[in-house]
Amino acid sequence: MKIEEKLKWIQPIVFKQMQQTVKQNQLAHAYLFEGVSGTGKKDLALWLAASLFCQNPHDHLPCEECSTCVRVLQHQHPDVIEIAPDGLSIKVEQVRDLKAEFSKSGVEGKQKVFIVEDVEKMTIGAANSLLKFLEEPDGKVVAFLLTTAKQRLLPTILSRCQLIHFQPLSKKRLLAELEKKELPVSQASLLVHLTNSLETAIEMSQDEWFNEARKIIWKWFVLVSKKEQQGFVFVQTDIMPHFKDREHYLLVVDLLLLAYRDALMLNYEAVDILAYPQHQEILKETAGRFNGAHLTEALETILLSRKKLESNVNAQGVFEQLSLLLI
Repeated sequence: MKIEEKLKWIQPIVFKQMQQTVKQNQLAHAYLFEGVSGTGKKDLALWLAASLFCQNPHDHLPCEECSTCVRVLQHQHPDVIEIAPDGLSIKVEQVRDLKAEFSKSGVEGKQKVFIVEDVEKMTIGAANSLLKFLEEPDGKVVAFLLTTAKQRLLPTILSRCQLIHFQPLSKKRLLAELEKKELPVSQASLLVHLTNSLETAIEMSQDEWFNEARKIIWKWFVLVSKKEQQGFVFVQTDIMPHFKDREHYLLVVDLLLLAYRDALMLNYEAVDILAYPQHQEILKETAGRFNGAHLTEALETILLSRKKLESNVNAQGVFEQLSLLLI
């Protein structure tokens, strides 16, 4: 599937707007693409970059087939520079390197494009360093800043970019697409709560590690929701051997959170799309044992644990404490 076709499906309104901008040759020098993960921000940035370099454009739109388009879309074009966080943040050294690139002419022409992912993760120094380019663009340069949390950006950066909001793909629409791909409802229903991206959902469905992970966390939910002390020991015996890094640890709490969310929805008889529809009977039993206030408190406790993980608190300690609080 061409990126153009994908964007028409994921972001029809935004894509139509940017198509017109390209056709009229009116691209701004700096854009801020804002929206949740999986909504097509990076794809649109690459498609727009390709429009600036395409050898065979049609009405200024990229063909996606010439060698230049292919290199841009495959992240191999020397004049399209992409930056992503180094660890937990984008550091000032990365932006200095970027500014050094600003001062150079393009390798294959005068045009240069910069794509900065997760721009909200810039350190203060890096953000201040980036402002110079945004205030005084040097030559034929276009910057695409991508973010999932624009509220964390400096107001001065926001004011110097054209903001484009990307709507999340609805869970019902994504679920329908996954069912067309012949994913079991039990699997697809969980995935639509974890990602807005069709491609990511399909990749996760084929990942043996992930499929084992969801089974492990369901077992943990059953133990702690039944107030069984084994839930505490389960952290060391089953969870920690399988989950190895920060991204894994965040998935632990997300999967557990969805199980309690399902129980709360059933408690209030406000069911939309259950994350664990194959376990509906167990979830109903859980919903029947607790009132809405108790389940809401459990959700708040899990969210607090997530914040601790985001602050790099020791994962095993967080999970063991969470077990005790839920038991």
